[in-house]
Order: sequence, then structure tokens, then C-alpha cells
Amino acid sequence: MTGVVPDGFDAYVRVLHPVDTDDHPVVRWRDVAAATGRQVHPLVQWWRLIDAPDSLNPRSELWDGGEPETGALDRPDGQVLVELLASHTTTPDDAYFALWEGSGHFNGSGIMFGIDEAGNSFSAPIPVSATAARLVAGPRLQHPGRNYLVLAGALAEASTIAELVGAQPWALSGNLVWPADHAWCVGTEVDLDSTIVGCSRPAADEILSCAELEALPISPADSLQYDADRINS
Repeated sequence: MTGVVPDGFDAYVRVLHPVDTDDHPVVRWRDVAAATGRQVHPLVQWWRLIDAPDSLNPRSELWDGGEPETGALDRPDGQVLVELLASHTTTPDDAYFALWEGSGHFNGSGIMFGIDEAGNSFSAPIPVSATAARLVAGPRLQHPGRNYLVLAGALAEASTIAELVGAQPWALSGNLVWPADHAWCVGTEVDLDSTIVGCSRPAADEILSCAELEALPISPADSLQYDADRINS
């Protein structure tokens, strides 16, 4: 976990990204577990939860619905998490939002899909916004394995970041988020289907008890590599 967020916090929490489906507003991993007869636990892996034969292209006869988004916590869950954590910092108006420089919203490689007025499907490049272009021209936050572009502002402004950089609505507040007093750090690694939070024990307890999030306690030494799930094997 400390490859995603820093070491030294009193508690760590894993927030599972909801399952992306067309038929239901919110599908949780626990709902999928109920359908597949498997178990949600702190080190659960999606491909194990649905009993897929491999992790690279997880498909299963037990589950034919959607899958969780990787690299982004959806907007409603992200909003809840940021608002909750805002009460656990002395600097809610002074925070940082780091976004991976490889996103298509910064290099023009992003593609949007949709249906036109005639009912025909289409795809088109996502234009690079003026703010995104300014960020690309600026300095980088260097992190092992990733470089990030950084915005600064109040936590209350987190919901505006997606529009500023021309991102889709689910890209709420960046891949790394932390307040100036370093009271906590939120990490949404590009390749993970869950978000990691390092924080105080009271903040962790509040996240874990929040009915609007699906969260589990983890330790800083835990791994979320593809083979970490030894229960749903």
C-alpha cells in the first residue's frame, strides 16, 4: 500500500470502486459476491471474486455484468470521500490534486464515444483543454513509476477538476489528493480498481462506517497484486 500512499499514517483504508453497469445506479462488490457465492475481504481481487480463469481479461460464467473502473473513483463516491476527509484536516482550503501525466486528457489521445441525433454511434478525440495545456507545460511531481501534474486549491473545489481538464465526469479529484497539513493522503493508482487512503484512526473509522462507500481496513504492508486474493482461489 505504501507504493500508492505514504507510510507513517495511523490507519489505512481500501475503498472499492463501484461496478460500472448500465442497468443499476450503484452495484457494489458485495452485490457481486452475493451473485457469485464468493467473499469480499480486504485483499479481494475482482477476477477472483467473479471466478474468472485469468486476471488479464476477467470474464466469468458467474457474472456477466460490468466491472469496476480502474484508475478513477466515480464522482458520487469521490465526493463523499473528499467531504468526509475535509473534516479531518486543519487545511481544507489548502490542498493538492495530482493527476497522472499519461492521461489522454493531457496528450490528446483520449477518445469519447456517444450517439448522435440520428441514433448513430460515433467516436472523436477529446480536445485538450486550456487548463490541461497549461499543466502539461508546467513542472511535474515525480513519484516512483509515475509523473503527475498538480493543481492546488480547496477541497470543496475538487468536483470542478474534471471540467477544468476536460475529463469525463468520473475523474473527480486526481490520482493523489492530500491537504497541506499532510493529515491524510488519497491514492487512486492508474491500474487499481480501488482507492487507498492513509489517514488517522478516527478518519478511517468514519470511512469504514460510511454507508455510501464500500470500504475495508488494510495494513501498509498489504499487497493488491493480482495474486493477493488467497480466499477466493
